[in-house]
Amino acid sequence: MKISAIVLSKKPDLNHLLLESLSFVDEILIIVDLAPPTQLRHCEAGNLPAGRSKMPCTHGQVSPHQKTKIFYHPLNNDFSSQRNFGLQKAKGDWVLFVDDDEYVGTELKREIIEAINLNQYSGFILTRQDLVFHQPLRHGETGNTKILRLAKRTAGKFVRPVHERWGIKGRVGELSSPLYHTKDGFVSEFISRMDSYGQIDSKSLKSDGKPFSWFRLMVYPIAKFKLNYFFRAGFLDGSAGLFQAYLMAVQSLSTRVFQWENEN
Repeated sequence: MKISAIVLSKKPDLNHLLLESLSFVDEILIIVDLAPPTQLRHCEAGNLPAGRSKMPCTHGQVSPHQKTKIFYHPLNNDFSSQRNFGLQKAKGDWVLFVDDDEYVGTELKREIIEAINLNQYSGFILTRQDLVFHQPLRHGETGNTKILRLAKRTAGKFVRPVHERWGIKGRVGELSSPLYHTKDGFVSEFISRMDSYGQIDSKSLKSDGKPFSWFRLMVYPIAKFKLNYFFRAGFLDGSAGLFQAYLMAVQSLSTRVFQWENEN
């Protein structure tokens, strides 16, 4: 069974830790959230610039890492479209989705190989373990995150533009070893993404039958903080747990502010 790893990223270069953790897969596809470079667009149009006769004329540029291909595909506020594009380009029997700030641990590698060789399921749910400066966040909303990230290439497609869901046909199992998610700069990263994520999420909520209401604006963010920090014991993760609970509340608030802005 061959495995394709698909990484969504804003840049074509991945960190060394992630690439090394994917050494067991047969191909790595980096889907870059950018329009193709100018030279590549010229090449596709049949107007190759002088001195560029050996430049690849497809989006599937081969990177210096031997089994890695780079595809340029703008996000356009639709994560499902981005992931489905990766599924179209993948060649493996199985597809593993990994974000550019994640990496696969040794135990998870072994478990993935054993699981797909048994061929009893169409997909597998993974447990994602957040790490902040090497400290695992074991509590709060993200302390026990379960995500469907490994499945047969032809088992289904993604739906929803944000908080996308992989609609798998067939049995879905669960692997126990964690997929590690590094969040050393999670505060600055959250702030930089808040505008784009909030805009997309606000529109998705309305389409899901959850329009703007003053009750949700006033109550949900406070409830989100209490849920993560107190009821889900985020306080046990120290300062990182406090900041995580606060940011999740801000995310809830900002999404509903965007809803109000869109409707007015």
